[in-house]
Amino acid sequence: MKVMRPLIKLQAYDGSGSLQTFLIKFQGMAAYLCWDNEDIFHHLCVSLEGAAAQVLWDISPHAMMADLIRLLQTRFDTQFQAEHFKAELRGR
Repeated sequence: MKVMRPLIKLQAYDGSGSLQTFLIKFQGMAAYLCWDNEDIFHHLCVSLEGAAAQVLWDISPHAMMADLIRLLQTRFDTQFQAEHFKAELRGR
């Protein structure tokens, strides 16, 4: 049985800010609201907007939370972006 908690609003993620900060806040909210894994996945999907929401086109219908986070990290995490830009520079 799920515990009813007061509503809290988390800002959507559009790819322009820190992915890690968003995920930490998101995971904190999920813990506070006692979401199960399925709830977490679906709430994360609807929290994505703009460029970040485009990753939803690239995940399989059977994707799991880890798949979605990995794809977001690949596209928006600064650590992965640095490697991407280095590879582009080497290619030039």
